Amino acid sequence: MSTQQTAKTHFIEGSKGIFAYRRFGASTGTPLLCVIHYRGTMDKWDPLFINALAASRSLILVDYLGIGKSTGRVATSFADSADDVLEFLSLIKVNEVDVLGFSIGGLVAQLIALNKPEGFEIPHVIICGSSASIGPDMPVTTNDYSVANSETLTWEHFHTLFFPHDDAGKEATQAFWNRLQERTKESSGEEVTDWASQGGSDGGAAIKAQGQAYGAILTPETSKGREGTYDRLAELKMAVLVAQGSDDWMFPTLNSYHLQQKVPNGQLNVYPHSGHGFLYQYPERVAQDIVAFVGR
Repeated sequence: MSTQQTAKTHFIEGSKGIFAYRRFGASTGTPLLCVIHYRGTMDKWDPLFINALAASRSLILVDYLGIGKSTGRVATSFADSADDVLEFLSLIKVNEVDVLGFSIGGLVAQLIALNKPEGFEIPHVIICGSSASIGPDMPVTTNDYSVANSETLTWEHFHTLFFPHDDAGKEATQAFWNRLQERTKESSGEEVTDWASQGGSDGGAAIKAQGQAYGAILTPETSKGREGTYDRLAELKMAVLVAQGSDDWMFPTLNSYHLQQKVPNGQLNVYPHSGHGFLYQYPERVAQDIVAFVGR
Protein backbone atom coordinates (compact mmCIF):
# COMPACT_ATOMS: atom_id res chain seq x y z
CA MET A 1 0.00 0.00 0.00
CA SER A 2 1.22 3.51 -0.81
CA THR A 3 2.12 5.86 2.03
CA GLN A 4 2.61 9.58 2.48
CA GLN A 5 6.26 8.98 1.63
CA THR A 6 5.59 7.03 -1.59
CA ALA A 7 2.14 7.95 -3.01
CA LYS A 8 2.12 9.15 -6.62
CA THR A 9 0.63 12.45 -7.70
CA HIS A 10 -2.17 12.58 -10.29
CA PHE A 11 -3.44 15.58 -12.21
CA ILE A 12 -6.82 16.65 -13.56
CA GLU A 13 -7.74 19.87 -15.34
CA GLY A 14 -10.45 22.12 -13.96
CA SER A 15 -11.98 25.40 -15.07
CA LYS A 16 -9.34 27.55 -13.32
CA GLY A 17 -6.25 25.36 -13.29
CA ILE A 18 -4.87 21.85 -12.95
CA PHE A 19 -5.46 20.06 -9.67
CA ALA A 20 -2.67 17.91 -8.24
CA TYR A 21 -3.92 15.16 -5.97
CA ARG A 22 -3.17 11.78 -4.44
CA ARG A 23 -5.40 8.85 -3.53
CA PHE A 24 -4.14 6.06 -1.32
CA GLY A 25 -4.95 4.09 1.80
CA ALA A 26 -7.48 1.38 2.57
CA SER A 27 -9.80 0.42 -0.27
CA THR A 28 -13.04 0.37 1.70
CA GLY A 29 -15.27 2.99 3.27
CA THR A 30 -16.09 6.60 2.47
CA PRO A 31 -12.97 8.49 1.30
CA LEU A 32 -11.51 11.00 3.74
CA LEU A 33 -10.56 14.29 2.08
CA CYS A 34 -7.75 16.13 3.89
CA VAL A 35 -7.60 19.95 3.55
CA ILE A 36 -4.37 21.51 4.78
CA HIS A 37 -3.28 24.65 6.60
CA TYR A 38 -1.95 28.04 5.50
CA ARG A 39 0.94 27.72 3.01
CA GLY A 40 0.72 23.94 3.20
CA THR A 41 0.98 21.44 0.35
CA MET A 42 0.25 17.72 0.14
CA ASP A 43 3.91 17.09 0.95
CA LYS A 44 3.63 18.95 4.26
CA TRP A 45 1.19 16.61 5.99
CA ASP A 46 2.89 14.73 8.82
CA PRO A 47 3.58 11.22 7.46
CA LEU A 48 2.94 9.57 10.83
CA PHE A 49 -0.51 11.16 11.05
CA ILE A 50 -1.44 10.51 7.42
CA ASN A 51 -0.21 6.92 7.40
CA ALA A 52 -2.11 6.17 10.61
CA LEU A 53 -5.30 7.38 8.88
CA ALA A 54 -4.50 5.54 5.64
CA ALA A 55 -4.11 2.23 7.44
CA SER A 56 -7.91 2.00 7.69
CA ARG A 57 -9.31 4.82 5.52
CA SER A 58 -9.15 5.72 1.84
CA LEU A 59 -7.54 9.18 1.64
CA ILE A 60 -7.74 12.03 -0.87
CA LEU A 61 -5.08 14.76 -0.65
CA VAL A 62 -5.17 17.77 -2.96
CA ASP A 63 -3.16 20.95 -3.38
CA TYR A 64 -5.10 24.22 -3.45
CA LEU A 65 -5.04 25.83 -6.88
CA GLY A 66 -1.83 27.82 -7.37
CA ILE A 67 -0.04 26.01 -4.54
CA GLY A 68 2.28 23.01 -4.55
CA LYS A 69 1.85 20.99 -7.72
CA SER A 70 -1.52 22.55 -8.66
CA THR A 71 -1.61 25.37 -11.21
CA GLY A 72 -3.82 28.44 -11.46
CA ARG A 73 -4.28 31.42 -9.16
CA VAL A 74 -4.56 31.05 -5.42
CA ALA A 75 -8.08 31.78 -4.18
CA THR A 76 -8.57 35.03 -2.27
CA SER A 77 -11.55 33.75 -0.29
CA PHE A 78 -12.08 30.48 1.53
CA ALA A 79 -15.48 30.12 -0.12
CA ASP A 80 -13.69 30.12 -3.47
CA SER A 81 -11.23 27.53 -2.14
CA ALA A 82 -14.21 25.39 -1.11
CA ASP A 83 -15.76 25.77 -4.57
CA ASP A 84 -12.44 24.76 -6.13
CA VAL A 85 -12.30 21.60 -4.02
CA LEU A 86 -15.92 20.75 -4.85
CA GLU A 87 -15.15 21.15 -8.55
CA PHE A 88 -12.12 18.89 -8.12
CA LEU A 89 -14.22 16.19 -6.44
CA SER A 90 -16.77 16.32 -9.25
CA LEU A 91 -13.96 15.96 -11.81
CA ILE A 92 -12.68 12.78 -10.16
CA LYS A 93 -16.30 11.57 -9.89
CA VAL A 94 -16.51 11.46 -6.12
CA ASN A 95 -19.91 12.41 -4.71
CA GLU A 96 -19.43 11.37 -1.08
CA VAL A 97 -16.54 12.15 1.26
CA ASP A 98 -15.79 12.75 4.88
CA VAL A 99 -13.83 16.00 5.22
CA LEU A 100 -10.92 16.76 7.55
CA GLY A 101 -9.61 20.31 7.65
CA PHE A 102 -6.67 21.63 9.64
CA SER A 103 -6.29 25.32 10.55
CA ILE A 104 -7.55 27.41 7.59
CA GLY A 105 -8.40 24.02 6.10
CA GLY A 106 -10.95 23.71 8.91
CA LEU A 107 -12.67 26.85 7.66
CA VAL A 108 -12.55 25.56 4.08
CA ALA A 109 -13.98 22.24 5.30
CA GLN A 110 -16.93 24.04 6.89
CA LEU A 111 -17.57 25.93 3.66
CA ILE A 112 -17.35 22.74 1.58
CA ALA A 113 -20.04 21.22 3.79
CA LEU A 114 -22.22 24.36 3.80
CA ASN A 115 -21.88 25.28 0.10
CA LYS A 116 -21.90 21.81 -1.46
CA PRO A 117 -24.40 21.08 -4.23
CA GLU A 118 -27.53 19.07 -3.58
CA GLY A 119 -26.87 15.37 -3.83
CA PHE A 120 -23.27 15.60 -2.63
CA GLU A 121 -22.95 13.68 0.64
CA ILE A 122 -20.66 14.51 3.57
CA PRO A 123 -21.40 12.18 6.50
CA HIS A 124 -18.61 13.49 8.77
CA VAL A 125 -16.63 16.73 9.14
CA ILE A 126 -13.48 16.94 11.28
CA ILE A 127 -12.33 20.47 12.19
CA CYS A 128 -8.80 20.54 13.64
CA GLY A 129 -7.16 23.58 15.19
CA SER A 130 -9.59 26.04 13.68
CA SER A 131 -12.62 28.22 14.32
CA ALA A 132 -15.79 29.42 12.70
CA SER A 133 -15.78 32.72 10.86
CA ILE A 134 -15.87 35.86 13.02
CA GLY A 135 -18.71 36.12 15.52
CA PRO A 136 -19.48 37.47 19.01
CA ASP A 137 -17.91 34.43 20.71
CA MET A 138 -15.32 33.64 18.02
CA PRO A 139 -12.60 36.22 18.72
CA VAL A 140 -9.36 36.58 16.81
CA THR A 141 -6.24 35.59 18.74
CA THR A 142 -4.24 38.35 20.39
CA ASN A 143 -1.02 36.33 19.96
CA ASP A 144 1.61 37.42 17.46
CA TYR A 145 1.56 34.87 14.63
CA SER A 146 3.33 37.06 12.08
CA VAL A 147 6.13 34.50 11.68
CA ALA A 148 3.63 32.49 9.61
CA ASN A 149 4.35 35.04 6.87
CA SER A 150 8.13 34.66 7.05
CA GLU A 151 9.70 34.44 3.62
CA THR A 152 11.51 31.26 4.65
CA LEU A 153 9.76 29.04 7.20
CA THR A 154 11.96 27.11 9.63
CA TRP A 155 11.31 24.61 12.39
CA GLU A 156 11.64 27.42 14.93
CA HIS A 157 8.64 29.16 13.36
CA PHE A 158 6.60 25.98 13.74
CA HIS A 159 7.65 25.72 17.37
CA THR A 160 6.12 29.16 17.89
CA LEU A 161 2.96 28.50 15.90
CA PHE A 162 2.18 24.81 16.43
CA PHE A 163 3.67 23.52 19.67
CA PRO A 164 4.02 24.37 23.39
CA HIS A 165 6.68 26.96 24.17
CA ASP A 166 8.79 24.71 26.36
CA ASP A 167 11.30 21.88 26.06
CA ALA A 168 8.57 19.31 25.40
CA GLY A 169 7.27 21.52 22.61
CA LYS A 170 10.74 21.86 21.12
CA GLU A 171 11.12 18.09 21.14
CA ALA A 172 7.73 17.63 19.45
CA THR A 173 8.58 20.29 16.86
CA GLN A 174 11.88 18.67 15.94
CA ALA A 175 10.26 15.23 15.68
CA PHE A 176 7.57 16.64 13.37
CA TRP A 177 10.16 18.49 11.28
CA ASN A 178 12.26 15.36 10.91
CA ARG A 179 9.24 13.35 9.77
CA LEU A 180 8.48 15.93 7.07
CA GLN A 181 11.81 15.05 5.46
CA GLU A 182 10.73 11.43 4.92
CA ARG A 183 9.02 12.11 1.60
CA THR A 184 11.90 12.52 -0.83
CA LYS A 185 12.51 12.28 -4.54
CA GLU A 186 14.00 8.86 -3.89
CA SER A 187 10.99 7.58 -1.91
CA SER A 188 8.32 8.99 -4.23
CA GLY A 189 9.98 9.34 -7.62
CA GLU A 190 8.85 12.98 -7.65
CA GLU A 191 10.18 16.38 -6.75
CA VAL A 192 9.03 17.39 -3.25
CA THR A 193 7.19 20.70 -2.95
CA ASP A 194 8.10 23.35 -0.41
CA TRP A 195 5.87 25.63 1.64
CA ALA A 196 3.88 28.05 -0.51
CA SER A 197 5.86 31.26 -1.16
CA GLN A 198 8.94 29.71 0.49
CA GLY A 199 11.96 31.87 -0.24
CA GLY A 200 9.73 34.27 -2.17
CA SER A 201 9.48 31.66 -4.93
CA ASP A 202 6.19 33.07 -6.25
CA GLY A 203 6.82 36.67 -5.29
CA GLY A 204 4.70 36.09 -2.20
CA ALA A 205 1.51 35.52 -4.22
CA ALA A 206 0.26 32.63 -2.08
CA ILE A 207 0.89 34.49 1.17
CA LYS A 208 -0.98 37.52 -0.17
CA ALA A 209 -3.95 35.55 -1.50
CA GLN A 210 -4.40 33.25 1.50
CA GLY A 211 -3.78 36.19 3.83
CA GLN A 212 -6.55 38.11 2.07
CA ALA A 213 -8.88 35.13 2.47
CA TYR A 214 -8.01 34.81 6.15
CA GLY A 215 -8.58 38.51 6.76
CA ALA A 216 -11.93 38.41 4.97
CA ILE A 217 -13.36 35.54 7.01
CA LEU A 218 -12.35 37.32 10.22
CA THR A 219 -14.12 40.53 9.17
CA PRO A 220 -17.91 40.78 9.78
CA GLU A 221 -18.65 42.66 6.54
CA THR A 222 -16.88 40.12 4.32
CA SER A 223 -17.91 36.87 6.05
CA LYS A 224 -21.64 36.87 5.52
CA GLY A 225 -23.78 34.40 3.57
CA ARG A 226 -21.87 31.81 1.56
CA GLU A 227 -18.57 33.52 2.46
CA GLY A 228 -18.87 32.73 6.19
CA THR A 229 -19.81 29.94 8.58
CA TYR A 230 -20.68 31.47 11.97
CA ASP A 231 -24.31 32.27 11.19
CA ARG A 232 -24.79 28.90 9.46
CA LEU A 233 -23.24 26.44 11.92
CA ALA A 234 -26.68 25.03 12.77
CA GLU A 235 -26.93 23.92 9.12
CA LEU A 236 -24.08 21.45 9.63
CA LYS A 237 -26.43 18.53 10.33
CA MET A 238 -23.81 15.81 9.82
CA ALA A 239 -21.60 14.45 12.59
CA VAL A 240 -18.92 17.05 13.37
CA LEU A 241 -15.75 16.41 15.36
CA VAL A 242 -14.05 19.57 16.64
CA ALA A 243 -10.51 18.72 17.72
CA GLN A 244 -8.12 21.16 19.34
CA GLY A 245 -5.01 21.63 21.44
CA SER A 246 -5.36 22.85 24.99
CA ASP A 247 -3.66 26.18 24.21
CA ASP A 248 -3.76 27.07 20.50
CA TRP A 249 -1.50 30.00 19.57
CA MET A 250 -3.34 30.64 16.27
CA PHE A 251 -7.04 30.13 17.05
CA PRO A 252 -8.26 30.54 20.65
CA THR A 253 -9.04 27.09 22.04
CA LEU A 254 -12.29 28.42 23.52
CA ASN A 255 -13.54 29.06 19.96
CA SER A 256 -13.59 25.30 19.42
CA TYR A 257 -15.89 24.85 22.41
CA HIS A 258 -18.30 27.48 21.09
CA LEU A 259 -18.17 25.96 17.60
CA GLN A 260 -19.01 22.50 18.96
CA GLN A 261 -21.91 23.96 20.95
CA LYS A 262 -23.41 25.55 17.83
CA VAL A 263 -23.50 22.47 15.57
CA PRO A 264 -26.40 20.04 16.13
CA ASN A 265 -24.32 16.85 16.24
CA GLY A 266 -20.92 17.95 17.49
CA GLN A 267 -18.20 16.31 19.53
CA LEU A 268 -15.23 18.13 21.09
CA ASN A 269 -11.81 16.57 21.72
CA VAL A 270 -9.15 18.69 23.45
CA TYR A 271 -5.65 17.24 23.76
CA PRO A 272 -3.45 17.96 26.79
CA HIS A 273 -0.44 20.28 26.86
CA SER A 274 -0.63 20.97 23.14
CA GLY A 275 -1.18 23.79 20.72
CA HIS A 276 -2.30 24.45 17.17
CA GLY A 277 -0.34 21.45 15.89
CA PHE A 278 -1.75 18.95 18.41
CA LEU A 279 -2.41 16.45 15.60
CA TYR A 280 1.34 16.43 14.89
CA GLN A 281 2.22 16.23 18.59
CA TYR A 282 -0.06 13.20 19.06
CA PRO A 283 -0.32 11.95 15.45
CA GLU A 284 -1.24 8.33 16.08
CA ARG A 285 -3.60 9.12 18.96
CA VAL A 286 -5.48 11.80 17.02
CA ALA A 287 -5.65 9.60 13.91
CA GLN A 288 -7.08 6.76 15.98
CA ASP A 289 -9.75 9.09 17.38
CA ILE A 290 -10.65 10.32 13.88
CA VAL A 291 -10.89 6.80 12.49
CA ALA A 292 -13.19 5.83 15.34
CA PHE A 293 -15.33 8.93 14.76
CA VAL A 294 -15.83 8.43 11.03
CA GLY A 295 -16.55 4.75 11.63
CA ARG A 296 -19.71 5.49 13.60
